[in-house]
Amino acid sequence: MTLRSLPTIDTRYWLVLIAASVFGTNTGDFVADYLHIGHLFGLPWLLALLGVILLLDRVLPLTEPLWFWAAIITVRTAATNVGDGFHDFDIGPELSLPLVTVLFVGAALLYRARGGGIGADGKAKVDSIYWLCMILAGAWGTILGDFTSFGLTHPPLFPPLGTLVLSVPLLLAFIGGRGGRLWQPLYYWMVVGLIRAAGTCAGDAMSHALSPGGDDVRPATLVTGLVFVALVVGFYVLAPKRSASAT
Repeated sequence: MTLRSLPTIDTRYWLVLIAASVFGTNTGDFVADYLHIGHLFGLPWLLALLGVILLLDRVLPLTEPLWFWAAIITVRTAATNVGDGFHDFDIGPELSLPLVTVLFVGAALLYRARGGGIGADGKAKVDSIYWLCMILAGAWGTILGDFTSFGLTHPPLFPPLGTLVLSVPLLLAFIGGRGGRLWQPLYYWMVVGLIRAAGTCAGDAMSHALSPGGDDVRPATLVTGLVFVALVVGFYVLAPKRSASAT
């Protein structure tokens, strides 16, 4: 379950990952609610889509990491619905958050033990454990983001303030990750999890801002999707072409 074309872990990567987290929050709600598929019944379809993306990466001669980002948004969409799926069984964050935390940490430790991490070329080792970590990071971030917005305080903070609250540890993690620490597997996955959590709040905040009551997720999905696509195309398609033409 690896990919041929992978992005370098740099500032561009983190900016697109943040955009993907916000967009994936909205796509998860779009699939579950607007398409009326539900949180769990859509997962096999998303898994099949991920398989198609991985196959296309192998057969189509693209050097840009476009398939990687397509896979990321697919996994983030699925992870949103995994995290939200606990509500279908009346399982609150007091149980779901510790459970997913243990699974997430265990997967990250397994990823490191199996030689996962960032190579000398600045690219992550992407295998089946990587994708497991990514979906658990998304599920963990979904639960933590919802808990921060709606369950941390009474009255609740709601998504806009939740975004600000979770942006603080995320910013501190980036500051503390200087000197190569961001490339260490466990630190890398901690940052990814925090991005997923803050992105959950931000995606929900966009839904509420662009739709009365946040009931119609389509406007937010469109806006955050355009931002995500613009960053991917700008960073990984247009910028390299401009650099090549300049030389």
